[in-house]
Amino acid sequence: MKELFREFDFTKVGFYQSLLESQGIETFIKNRDVSSLAGEASIMPELWPALCVVKDEDFDRAMQVIRESNSQNAVLSQVEVSCPSCKESNPGNFEMCWSCGGTLVETGPGE
Repeated sequence: MKELFREFDFTKVGFYQSLLESQGIETFIKNRDVSSLAGEASIMPELWPALCVVKDEDFDRAMQVIRESNSQNAVLSQVEVSCPSCKESNPGNFEMCWSCGGTLVETGPGE
């Protein structure tokens, strides 16, 4: 088992776990429940949730998937998408309209 990264914010760890699992990469989260503890855990990185790949040979591919996701998110965050329901402008990396909650049409870089 190899650690990919650790982060105090479990939301980010859970997002990347879902992303990797959707790509067939088996993962495990060490310290999964520790972040729910208040106070000292927040200043002790060794207690933060840590996303790991179960199989060491998946490490490089997992890091590539994370890098590609971050890169795509950065590009899409610079694009504006109009909501088909309410016409409100949203960042291109949103899946739902921030104003009405409607589903946004997926766009790719440069669209």
